[in-house]
Amino acid sequence: MTNIQIIALLFGICMMYLTFLHYKRHEFNSYQLLIWFMLWLGFVGVTLLPNRFNSITERLGIGRAFDLFAIVAFIVILFLNFHNYLLISKLEKRLEDRVRASSLDALNNDKFKS
Repeated sequence: MTNIQIIALLFGICMMYLTFLHYKRHEFNSYQLLIWFMLWLGFVGVTLLPNRFNSITERLGIGRAFDLFAIVAFIVILFLNFHNYLLISKLEKRLEDRVRASSLDALNNDKFKS
């Protein structure tokens, strides 16, 4: 086992522990806990057994398994970044609509009181 594999294994275990803590604090539901645990277990598995992916990398014309993981990680990060952008845009719109409605209600209530 190489040093980077040990570091990645420790990272995966720490992330599983943090995921469990968030679940205990009721910040994750059972479904989210399961998804994150599967993700971290997959990360640990890929870290400990990188040679299992040589057949996939050969078919795709990629030199090393690490290159495949880097490409997949980059794609996932781009997708998550786009997804987060969409969610934040929706939240901003909803917040803006609620603030506008609240302000108009307060303005209308002040006019009727005068």
